Amino acid sequence: MASSLAWTTYSGLVDAGFDVSLSYSLTVDHGIVQSYEMITGGTALPMVPLVVNTAAPPLPSLERCVALGRALGATLRSSEFPGRILIAASGGLSHWLPSNDPRDPAVVGERRESLIHGRADAQAFAAAREPRVRAMGGNPLARVNAEWDTWFLNQLIADDAPAVAALGHEGLEKHAGSGGHEVRCWLIGQVAAGLPLVWTSYEPVPEWITGMGIGTTFPVG
Repeated sequence: MASSLAWTTYSGLVDAGFDVSLSYSLTVDHGIVQSYEMITGGTALPMVPLVVNTAAPPLPSLERCVALGRALGATLRSSEFPGRILIAASGGLSHWLPSNDPRDPAVVGERRESLIHGRADAQAFAAAREPRVRAMGGNPLARVNAEWDTWFLNQLIADDAPAVAALGHEGLEKHAGSGGHEVRCWLIGQVAAGLPLVWTSYEPVPEWITGMGIGTTFPVG
């Protein structure tokens, strides 16, 4: 953990008007761990995780995410951190997931309780969740909007975050599904870098219930 950079990031975002929480004992999931392992190859590079709510309402507006990206980029560029900083954003593209909204009448029982009160035993929850997630996969006809995914990546190539923000919450969910809210992280990361994507790779993978993509703001190969 790069503690000094974490505090610099926290202070910079607070000064920019963002009410950021800070944890001394953060539990992270695959969205951070898998990306970290792929980027570092298992080496112990310092990391400052920044978690953005993309799962359940109330969700941050897309305009707010763009503003967060700008503030994050300005904070990192003005920091006194002695090394180079890589901004990595992780999230699915278009995919349709079960609702995480406690207001939804279809969300009942233990699922609703965990959304409201949290999970007392994260390991037990993960063990019970794994078979359900696997059961959702493997369907070659699962819904993925490859056309929208391509459009979204093209906006990041064009450095046109406002075009994405103009979709709003409802427009995003209409085209990219409930899981598509995860593109907020892509948006924040690209705006923070302050550079358009110059390389992308994309493939719809309905068997994994999502569009899969990678993009960088620097040349590859």
